[in-house]
Amino acid sequence: VKAMMGKPHKFAVPYVTPRKLQLLRGACWIFAIGALLEHSYRKQGIEHGYLKPSEYLRLSEQAIGAVMLMGCRQYESTGVCFTGDDDEAYTGQSTDGGEVEWVYYMQKFLAKKLALPWSVCPYVETNTKDAICDGYDEAHAISPLEFTVASLTTYYDIEDVKSALLKTDRVLALSMALFAQNYLLPCTDATKDYLQCEPMGSECKACPLEPNFANVECCIEQSRFGTNMKGEFSGGRPAEEMRPAGGHAVTLIGYSDTYTSSMGYVGGFIIKNSWWDGVPLPGMSCKDPTAPCAAGRGSHSIGWFMQNHSDIAERDVCPNVHSPASWYMCADIDACKAEGTAISARAVRKVLRLECLGNGDRSPYVHGICQAGEKFFFKSAVAYGGGLSVACMIREDGSELCLPPLWLEDLALIFAPVSEEDKPNDPDICGYYIVPYAVFRSVGAAFGNTHATDLDIKWTKSSYVRSPKEVRHSDKAYDLLKPDLFEQRVVDFPGPFPSLKKVLD
Repeated sequence: VKAMMGKPHKFAVPYVTPRKLQLLRGACWIFAIGALLEHSYRKQGIEHGYLKPSEYLRLSEQAIGAVMLMGCRQYESTGVCFTGDDDEAYTGQSTDGGEVEWVYYMQKFLAKKLALPWSVCPYVETNTKDAICDGYDEAHAISPLEFTVASLTTYYDIEDVKSALLKTDRVLALSMALFAQNYLLPCTDATKDYLQCEPMGSECKACPLEPNFANVECCIEQSRFGTNMKGEFSGGRPAEEMRPAGGHAVTLIGYSDTYTSSMGYVGGFIIKNSWWDGVPLPGMSCKDPTAPCAAGRGSHSIGWFMQNHSDIAERDVCPNVHSPASWYMCADIDACKAEGTAISARAVRKVLRLECLGNGDRSPYVHGICQAGEKFFFKSAVAYGGGLSVACMIREDGSELCLPPLWLEDLALIFAPVSEEDKPNDPDICGYYIVPYAVFRSVGAAFGNTHATDLDIKWTKSSYVRSPKEVRHSDKAYDLLKPDLFEQRVVDFPGPFPSLKKVLD
């Protein structure tokens, strides 16, 4: 039917399992493998009647990483894990850099070893035990989990990728380069202390030819990561050159031909990412502005990118409270403190009250804006030019604080919601980004190696807790799987207002 009618303008694969976080390890490819295994296991379990539609099995990325490194050591003489791009997994000791496709080529070694439940060896957040899964030998001996990979097909063209999603109803693994984009910030006597720059220094560059820069003689160049806190790739200016910032593997789960990003890109691929939401944890610091600890992050639900519900409904499940886009604006201190303003902010699911993040020392870009304990309201953000904005805040005493021209999302590393309004994104529903088709093409043209891979994973019918007796193995412990069988929460928004669910009596 799909072929007869042509491609729908949007599509998302069903039964995608919740997002998990790679945190400080270069293990994105491990999480992409885990997502493919979890989805295929869930999809086939539902088809066989072994799982309820809401159920999924949570697999261990720690085990997947350790076993993939075993495979690299096992096949070292073949060079299967020598794929370049500064990957380190070929050493058999580090999961920093690897490829999803290795699962297919090493499947004879991996098929009965790779998949184990999460609780056997939970994920280690730092690069200290990449090759270790405590409890692996005992669990592997009794685990019923087993699969094969019937085929591998890789796609490079956008329409071919969309066709593969529609044809197979399977998630794909997407590999692409990451990138940064530069911004030019005005370095003047008024901004030099905040930006720690010298107006006549050697770092000065020519400023953009835009009105607000007309009398500015010095601009300093700063890089920002090529995503924004709205879960969109390319958070910078379309005309700016992309700079390489490593590589990434994610789970491609769908597409929309009509979603329009904040930068005006129309259409893109919906991906499940393995990145946290919000701001870096205290104590994390880095000088590289394209590194994870140098930016705020945000994500959305599949339904948001499919344009299935309103922005208010989206903030009910994925509030992204650290993003300035989720902060409620008020004109003056009286308005900010008015009861009606608080009611309005709650009704649209936005943050009203803010405070200084840390001691005003969390941003790598701007310094000395605020101090620990200071409370603020968000007054305004006015476009300055060059992709920058001037934001103004209102202190509790009614005085105003206007910041130097910055990329608006830099505010996320200066201010944060007060604890009462610091609500996390729903882990069952959020965690999705969009890669606009234009960015997919641009990244491929600039850096190459942009592709989506389909692995046709087949699970044995004996791999499930509810497998029939006739296919079960008597030497396997099916109770091993039970602690990691979860139900995924779903939400439905019939109208634009999330608190209104039914006709009132």
